[in-house]
Amino acid sequence: MSEQLLQQIIQKLDRIENEQQAMKSDMGSMKSELGSMKSELGSMKSELGSLKETQALMQSQLSETNAIVRAIRDRQEETDSKLDALSMDVHKLHGELTHLKEGQERHERILEKLSLRSIEQETDISALRRAK
Repeated sequence: MSEQLLQQIIQKLDRIENEQQAMKSDMGSMKSELGSMKSELGSMKSELGSLKETQALMQSQLSETNAIVRAIRDRQEETDSKLDALSMDVHKLHGELTHLKEGQERHERILEKLSLRSIEQETDISALRRAK
């Protein structure tokens, strides 16, 4: 029996040894996978850092763009104000020009009447001179 018992013990030890070898192999695979995961994690950290830099640059550019848009809007308001003032000046000048044209037409009518009177008076003077 002791030989039989010894044989069973050897078989159990062989199984334990085989299981240990399998566990070592599994642990080696796990270490390899863990190394791969660490490498991927490092790569992800690097990409995240790059994304953060890109985002910061985009924020800076957005702020600059907003400042430019505000400046353009302010300039546009100034331009609109100047355009309104010019428009009012043009309307004023148009009114003055219309008034001047009306005055000129009135003066032309008066001048025409005076010319006719002058011609009539010259005719009357000529007729009086001939009658003498």
